[in-house]
Amino acid sequence: MSYFCVDCEASGPVPPLFNLLSIGVTAVHPDDGRHVLGASAYFELKPIFPGFDPGALAVCGLDPERLRREGLDPEDALKQLAAFVRAHGRGGEKPVFVGHNAVFDWSHIAYYYAHFGLDNPFGYKGLDTKSLAMGVLRIPWKDTSKEVLERMLRLPPQDPAQVHRADYDAAYQARILQALLDWPASSA
Repeated sequence: MSYFCVDCEASGPVPPLFNLLSIGVTAVHPDDGRHVLGASAYFELKPIFPGFDPGALAVCGLDPERLRREGLDPEDALKQLAAFVRAHGRGGEKPVFVGHNAVFDWSHIAYYYAHFGLDNPFGYKGLDTKSLAMGVLRIPWKDTSKEVLERMLRLPPQDPAQVHRADYDAAYQARILQALLDWPASSA
């Protein structure tokens, strides 16, 4: 089974009122009883919808004007994401979409695939690492932030200069997934 940790940065909370601005993805695969990090990809997209929330833009730091000039056409970005998933999937099973707060990231990805009439390589299901952490670590929702999980799972500290950059966040979320999937049952 192949897991794909996906992080999105958007110009606001919901599509199509707001834009999907960037996508980061990192593969995670089983290997000899453990899970290993695989390849990563990053895409920046041209905005196509009118909504831009100043708070969301401040968080992600992406400049809509630069993206209008330099970003990928969203349909091309989605095709490249699907090709990446096909190229890096293993096991012949449908790839698993994974997000840290999957409802946000999946909604943007799923909407954009539907908007352009493209097949979503993940289908309509996803895995939320926040929910997974609640079950594996037996913790409440309030303790599922990346900062708390970083300490609980003994992960390297996040680089504050790169947080909220979709490729960095996807790779860090892949570390969280890896640690949760490989968490010893005796430690839970």
